[in-house]
Parts: sequence; C-alpha cells; structure tokens
Amino acid sequence: MSYDSLLLDHDGVVVTLGDETALADAAHRSLRDAGVDAPPDDAVETLSVSVTPDELRALSDRYGLDPDRLWGHRDARVEETLRAETTAGRKRPYDDVDILRELSVPTGIVSNNQTRIVEFVLDHYDLRHHFETIHARSPTPESLTRKKPRPNFLEAAMADLSVSNPLYVGDSETDVLAGHRAGVDVAFLRRAHNADRSLSVEPTFEVSTLDEVAALVDGRA
Repeated sequence: MSYDSLLLDHDGVVVTLGDETALADAAHRSLRDAGVDAPPDDAVETLSVSVTPDELRALSDRYGLDPDRLWGHRDARVEETLRAETTAGRKRPYDDVDILRELSVPTGIVSNNQTRIVEFVLDHYDLRHHFETIHARSPTPESLTRKKPRPNFLEAAMADLSVSNPLYVGDSETDVLAGHRAGVDVAFLRRAHNADRSLSVEPTFEVSTLDEVAALVDGRA
C-alpha cells in the first residue's frame, strides 16, 4: 500500500499522556472556579479527560451553571496543567518520534486536545516543523461536537494537505472509528498505556513503534 501522507494523534502517539492525577486536580479546580465548593469525585471524573456534550450539559444543569462558563474554566485549568507538565518534562515526546524527520510524505496532527496545548507542546520540544497541519479543538463547548470518533478533524487535515490516501495513527478505539468514518487506513499504536487494551473495531494495522509506522508509509513493511 502506498500512502500519500501520514496523520497522527498527538497524546499517546507523539507525546506521552497527561498525568491522570494532575488532570483530575485540574478538573477539581475548574469546578471550584465555576462555584462548586466541594466537587464530588464523580463530577471531577466526568470533567477530567474525555467529555461529551451531553455530559457537559448534564453537569452544568446539576449545579445550575452556564455550560460555556464551566467549559471555559475547565479548558483553562487543563491548559495550565499540561503546560506545567510539559515544561517540567513529565509530558514529553516518545523516543521514536525522530523517525518522522525521515519521511518524505506530508504529515499532520489530528487531536481531541486543545489546539493551543498541542502547539505549545510541539513548540516546547521543537517538533512543530515535522507537521504541515494541526487540527484539534478550540476551547469551546461547540468543539466537543467535532471530536473523534467523528471524522471532522481528519477530513480537515486531509483537505489542508490536499491528500486522499493518508495512513492515520492512533492509540484508542476512538481513533480507529474516526479513521473508518473518514475512509482511511488506521494503524493502532500500542504503547505502555494501552498495551493490553481490547478493541471492538479492527484497525488496518497494529504497531508498537513509530518506526513500524514509517516502514508502512514508505513501503518497507
């Protein structure tokens, strides 16, 4: 198979995931910012990582909050936390990222994280030049309707690069579903955090390093 481009998820593929405890603390602080004095664990868990529009609406209704205001606090606290994790070196690139510089096809990032976080992390580690396009979330509730598994970000990245046959690399079932819905091949990348994860949908490939991804893209696999 010959691919005309490479699209990658960001967190868990290019750079390590954010610390769960730090993200939970960010969610806790964002609820307090919004006026919830003693946020219960279930509310904190809901707001920590992957949030759907329905979950945000239900949580806002539960506390009589404006969803836009609550989400503004949430994304601001998460950004603050992930910037700190990055500058402290705890959120960092994987060792195999350097293989991307050897690729001749255009490359892009497709992420459910905030665009401003993705750009900050890539700039901090001098990786932005590897990627011709970045499609990720804006810090608004509306952006939740475009998240993977919807194909919006993938399709936008393909349009940016003027390509039709990318290989997409992700580390979650959500990534696999987004790739299927966009009509592209998906390489499911197993790293330490998802090594034993079961999938209910089949990726095109399963790989354990970006070196294997590079081999697929340049036809060596």
